[in-house]
Amino acid sequence: MMKYVHLYDEIHPFLYNLEGGRSNTGRILSVWKKDEIDERIRWLRLMSPRTLIIPTIFRWENDYEKVSDVIGLNGNTKVRDLHIQNILKEIDTYGYDGIDIDYEGMTCEKKEVFQEFLILLRDELHKKGKILSVAIHPKTVAEKPSVYACKGLKSPIQVDFYEAYRGQLTHDYEFLGKVADKVKIMAYELHPRKQGFPGPGPQAPDWWIDKILEYAVARVPNDKLYMAIPTYGYDWALHCEAETKSVYYSRAKWIREKMAPRKEEPTDVLEIFKTQPKAGDWTYLRPYLYRHQGHVYSDPSLWYRMGGCDRVAFYMNRSAFEKKMKILDKYKIRGFSFWQLIEDNDPEIHKYLEEKLGRE
Repeated sequence: MMKYVHLYDEIHPFLYNLEGGRSNTGRILSVWKKDEIDERIRWLRLMSPRTLIIPTIFRWENDYEKVSDVIGLNGNTKVRDLHIQNILKEIDTYGYDGIDIDYEGMTCEKKEVFQEFLILLRDELHKKGKILSVAIHPKTVAEKPSVYACKGLKSPIQVDFYEAYRGQLTHDYEFLGKVADKVKIMAYELHPRKQGFPGPGPQAPDWWIDKILEYAVARVPNDKLYMAIPTYGYDWALHCEAETKSVYYSRAKWIREKMAPRKEEPTDVLEIFKTQPKAGDWTYLRPYLYRHQGHVYSDPSLWYRMGGCDRVAFYMNRSAFEKKMKILDKYKIRGFSFWQLIEDNDPEIHKYLEEKLGRE
């Protein structure tokens, strides 16, 4: 953060989570200690006074961790109101410029209370001249709109998007475009870490970013809209029971230097499947080849063998990043957001950003 903070209009330290698991207390917990927050925020302010500091509160719903009480589900307004006050207190304590709400994977019955929570939080933030930022799930246009009746909601959900499951059902783009000051679309994990469906592939292929923005700009004002671009990929086994690994700059470099891979950029998965020698049946890719029909990816990939196991690693480099930025430029949205700003990103990406900013 210290090295590159000067390049950014704002920075979102991934700093807070909710206290409590299946039930919430309303309090937020920081991954930094108080003296660490004090010191790091002070240094960030000194390094780049113009950069807004808007930390993230994160919670991904699963069987053990919920987002329920803090948004007032089942009339639990006491915990919700305490949650809002705790957020405001943390902003006052450290002088943040606002807060970023990143509540993901919520089940559909939380849609209306989540929206009520955001309105209340926004109103309190605006009284202090602070910013409400919201991180949201990606959506693309549905060929045939439908209606989804969710138990517990006053009104059914209008489903005009393709990804009709969990988090997407609770994040209403048109509503968020009116209520939030900044809206950041999390455009990654199209091909997640798990083995099986949908198999290996890039995290944010160009065609997908284009379709997400086609949907978003019709519902969110351009000057509020950001696209979060991933700086990582994954390394999958193609026919073995072996661990899927995250791929940042250092791992991609290691594979290139140590494993004599087949290097592809752009990546045509169907052509590679036809021509690459195989140690076995690529059961984690073959059934899903249809997903790659008609697509040649700007994202680079490395195809190699380790311990008798065929593997493929997709990753992000400067060239692929530049092509994604051109799509954002085409739609004239406010900007991009990294997931995530860490030391192990391709250094050429920040070199490109420095060059781009120098030209503007």
